Amino acid sequence: MEQIWKDMLTEHDKKCLANQSSFQPRRGLGSKPALIVIDMQKAVIGDDMPIYEQQDRYPYACGNFAWAAIRHIEKLIPYCREHGIPVVYSKHCYRPEYGFAGRPANDVFAADNPNCNIIPELTPVIPGDTVVEKQGPSVFFSTNVNNSLRSKGVDTVLIVGNTTSGCARATAIDATSLSFKTALIEECVFDRLEMAHRANMFDIQYKYCDVLPIAEVYEYLEGLNK
Repeated sequence: MEQIWKDMLTEHDKKCLANQSSFQPRRGLGSKPALIVIDMQKAVIGDDMPIYEQQDRYPYACGNFAWAAIRHIEKLIPYCREHGIPVVYSKHCYRPEYGFAGRPANDVFAADNPNCNIIPELTPVIPGDTVVEKQGPSVFFSTNVNNSLRSKGVDTVLIVGNTTSGCARATAIDATSLSFKTALIEECVFDRLEMAHRANMFDIQYKYCDVLPIAEVYEYLEGLNK
């Protein structure tokens, strides 16, 4: 995990972190998790190629960084379904009736824009999957996600999706603030800029919640079934 951000640390930072008490230890997870899949929409994913080669078509795309994460997420989602773990999807979405008249009609996040849709590789396919439309960064802001998870007895939130510096981070902070055990899955989140991705992964682990490699997440989930 340190490999993600260690090249960004200055000598000053390394000396501060040499005192392990200044870096948050693992906070741990609970016994009843849910998976939150954040904004896996075509508009913010684009094609599996470098971002700068497709900005004319997908100005918000995360490109190859997103697709690297998708290859993990599309295996994790069915695993969670098979083991009775709730899966919550979010879509960043605007509708005229929501009062966003100032946004252009062809906005990529307009409900009637095809690029607003969740990509086919990750589209919800079973009735138990929940899809929440949101207009702010956090999945919890002005939605019923908190109440829905509480009603299912969920005490742990596993976060995947986009972006590390934006909606994934905001959701992680809100989940922690709402007293959920929270983890960002390292291989399953991404950003447009490598610097932003690495810095925010460090910041989230340092201040808010666990950042875990997917191998450890599978170990955790398998341990729940024993």
